Amino acid sequence: MRDDAAGCTSSVSKGCFVFKPSNKKRKKSLTTADYFNAGLKGLEDGIVRFDTCQSLWREMKLEAEQLQEELNKKLFDSLIEFLRKSQSEFQREKNEWNCRTTSSEIPAAALVLGVNVTDHDVTLKSLSEILQESVTPYVASLQSKECPGIKQLLQKLLVQLMGQFEDVELDSDDEKQVQVSQGRMRCPMASLCGWYHSVTKTNLTQSRKRTSSSFQHLLLPPVVVILKDLECFTPKVLQDFITISSLYTQELPLILVFGIATSPMIIHRLLSHSVSSLLCIELFQSVSCTQHLGTVIDKLLLTTQFPFRPSGKVLQVLTNIFLYHDFSVQNFIKGLQLSVVEHFYSQALSVLCCHLSIAKKRLRNLSHSQCENIRQLSSFMSYVDTQNSDHQVKLLTSDNFLKDVVKVLLEDLHAYHENYVPVLKCLHEFTCRLPKYPLGKQIRELHCACMEKNVWESEEYMSAFQLL
Repeated sequence: MRDDAAGCTSSVSKGCFVFKPSNKKRKKSLTTADYFNAGLKGLEDGIVRFDTCQSLWREMKLEAEQLQEELNKKLFDSLIEFLRKSQSEFQREKNEWNCRTTSSEIPAAALVLGVNVTDHDVTLKSLSEILQESVTPYVASLQSKECPGIKQLLQKLLVQLMGQFEDVELDSDDEKQVQVSQGRMRCPMASLCGWYHSVTKTNLTQSRKRTSSSFQHLLLPPVVVILKDLECFTPKVLQDFITISSLYTQELPLILVFGIATSPMIIHRLLSHSVSSLLCIELFQSVSCTQHLGTVIDKLLLTTQFPFRPSGKVLQVLTNIFLYHDFSVQNFIKGLQLSVVEHFYSQALSVLCCHLSIAKKRLRNLSHSQCENIRQLSSFMSYVDTQNSDHQVKLLTSDNFLKDVVKVLLEDLHAYHENYVPVLKCLHEFTCRLPKYPLGKQIRELHCACMEKNVWESEEYMSAFQLL
């Protein structure tokens, strides 16, 4: 029963009640653009400012992603070469895993990523994708929080490797051999070996039907296991996994990749000598987080490619968060994105924060209220004070005259930025090795100083000039 007057349901016994949905139209979900424009209270240039913001950030984000790929390329190339070498040696002689080691040793890549732990997932995800594209389709990534014991680790490993290839056609005998119970798994490494031989045999049969040689590296591809956060794994879990895996090196071309945040010495602290002797370790070092940050600032901020430049205080805050909080370049980029959005949201004249050719077109179409916004700028008022009385009157009363003058000022501003960056880098090269670094050790420090004041009038500049 339903009591319509009271708006509730009553019954002499417990039960389920089904009601038809309301005929009222569902409220339309708002987009990011809707929220942006709603905050601007319907200003005439709200849509243009939002579109410009989105377009600019897409370009900056793409540049940051390409930069990340370039920085990782050398590291990934050397790592891929190591994996392919181990793969080829396994294919050439199954009874001898590596000519430099005994057959029970497992190739292991110690990938030192630095202390910026929050960025590791991005790097290791890119590594996993590249390995699957160019080396082997059999890549598993394990985290310590998902592997508190050896049982959970092996289950996670089998699910990642065997679960993503459920559509592989197997013979009836092989299917019985590699069948794994989701509840309890017996001899998981033996099951993994049986599954590996089955899928590689299938690939071998299919590759004989192809004339292209691009599939040859798939005949006996290695099984790569990435341990993302090595320091967080318990020693017993690691030692048990490595010991068990060493028993199958002649049947399974297993390669380990250790994601290390601190130092390669952590391997010997976590593993006993008897276990570490089962590994053939090769060290790979990534770019330091501070060097990565310097490259990001150089490519995104110290360039004429992008018209947006945060103030010295904003850049200093973002840098301090990086240095004293998380060492995360990804979080620095997110902070930079926030400053871009805040600029376009709060600054009425941000429609002119674009490439010079577009800015000139928009300048011609500025409304009277937008011209008044220009006149209210403190920097523009300082410029007006330097002009003669006739020009002052025209600047404050004639919109067309104002647009002509601002067009010239915009051209001068873009020309200034084109000259600013090479001069800044030249000054930094002269002063970055001076005692006590009067103008800063990093170019970002000098850039912040130039943004805040006339650096050539400072005591630090005078001191550096005397030392030169």
